[in-house]
Amino acid sequence: MDQQSAGAQGVLTKGLGILRLLSDAGPRGLRVTDIARQLGLSQATVHRLLQTLIAEGFVLQRQGSKSYALTLELFSLVARAHHRESSLRAICRSSILRIVGTLQDSAFVLLRDRYDVVCIDKMECSYITQSLTGGIGGRIPIGLGQGSIAILAALPESEQNAILAFNIPRFYQDDGIDEPQLRARIRQTQQNGYVLNTGPGKLTGIGGIAVAFTDTTGYPVGAIGLSVLTERLTQERLPFIVDILKREAAAISSNLNPFDPALGSPHMALSN
Repeated sequence: MDQQSAGAQGVLTKGLGILRLLSDAGPRGLRVTDIARQLGLSQATVHRLLQTLIAEGFVLQRQGSKSYALTLELFSLVARAHHRESSLRAICRSSILRIVGTLQDSAFVLLRDRYDVVCIDKMECSYITQSLTGGIGGRIPIGLGQGSIAILAALPESEQNAILAFNIPRFYQDDGIDEPQLRARIRQTQQNGYVLNTGPGKLTGIGGIAVAFTDTTGYPVGAIGLSVLTERLTQERLPFIVDILKREAAAISSNLNPFDPALGSPHMALSN
C-alpha cells in the first residue's frame, strides 16, 4: 500500500471511530475533548474530521452546545440499501381501523417532517370532519393542531426550542398563537400524556385528541389521533378514548422499523 492510500485509510478509520462513539453516546452527543480522549487523537484532528462529517450530513452540532451527535443520514443509507418500501402506513392503518371501528369517530396519523407534520393516513366515520391538514398528504407547521403538539411535547427540549424559533413566525400573524401559549400546551401535554383540543379554533365545532408514538428506539416520530365533533368529547368518553389511543400508539411503536424510509421522507408512506 502506498503512502497516500495508507493516509486515506487512516483518515477513514478515524472517521468511522468517531461515528461509532457518537452512536454509543446517543442524542446527547459528545464534545471534541471526549472524542479525542477516547480515540487517542488530538483535538485539532477530531475537530477537522467532525467538520467533514457535518458537511456530508452525518453529524450535527447541538444548538447552543459544544456536543456533537449523529443525524439520521446513516439510518437513511441503511433504509435505502435494505428496504426501499415503507411499511409504516400499513402498520398505522391497522390501528386506524380499530379506532374508527370502536369509537365511530374519524382517525388520522401524522408523521414529522423537520418543522412540519404530514398527514399520511385518515379514515372518516359516519360523519365527515374537516382537518387543518386538509386530509391525506396535507402539511402544517408543528405547533398547529393537536397531533403536531403531541409530537412537539415528546421531543427533547433542544429540538422543541429550535422548532418554536422557526415556526412561530410562520403562523403567529394568521393564527395568533405565541410562544407562551405553546409552551403551556407542551407542559400540559407532558403532564397528561395526550393533547386535547375542544376549541374554539379555526374549525368551528371540530375538536380532537392525539397521542405521540415513537420508533423502536424511543424517538418520537408521529402522532395518532381523532378529529371529532366537540360535543362527542365528553368527560365520560375521554378516559376511554385516551386509553385506546395510547394502546394503539404503543402498538405502532412496537412494530415500527427505525430504518423505515418514511421516517425521513413521509412521501414514501403516501406512495404505498
